[in-house]
Formats: sequence, structure tokens, C-alpha cells
Amino acid sequence: MRKTQLCLSLLLALACGTRPKPEEVESRLKRTMSEFLYQSVNNDSSKVKFEVKQVIYFADKEFYECEFKVKMLQAGHDTIAGMKARVAKDFSKVVRVS
Repeated sequence: MRKTQLCLSLLLALACGTRPKPEEVESRLKRTMSEFLYQSVNNDSSKVKFEVKQVIYFADKEFYECEFKVKMLQAGHDTIAGMKARVAKDFSKVVRVS
């Protein structure tokens, strides 16, 4: 009986988890957006390079509403642009917002 209670308590503690710190969320959002951008060019960094400089986000129930500042380097020129996207809370899906 005692072992069962201990196991259930441990499982409950692990299932609840802790909320990530804002710095961790920001870092994961930048990494997720960078991966999304490189997938759009078939991970070929010889054509274009992306550097996610900044992210401003709002946490909703199921996703993060984000505005990114992205530096894009192509042969001969570079630019910094603003991009809006929704990122799933588990960082598995990115949907660009126009």
C-alpha cells in the first residue's frame, strides 16, 4: 500500500511538471523558427542564411503568437525583416501569419 502511494505521488509530480522560464521559451521559439525557415530552403545554407535576432511573444492556450526579427543573408545582400507566426506550445508546428 505504501509503495503504491509513493509511486502515484511520484507520477503525479512528474506529470504536472514546471512551467519553463521566459528565457527558455524565447530560446526555444528562436530555435523553432530558425528550423522552420531552413526547412523552407531544404536546409541549404549555401543559398541563404537566417539568424533570428529577436522574438516578442504572447502565450495563448494552445500556441504562442510571435513576432520575429530575422536577419537574412543571401549572396550579395542582407536584410532584416519582421515575421509573424504562431508556434505550437510543444514547439512542433509553425504557421506563418501574413
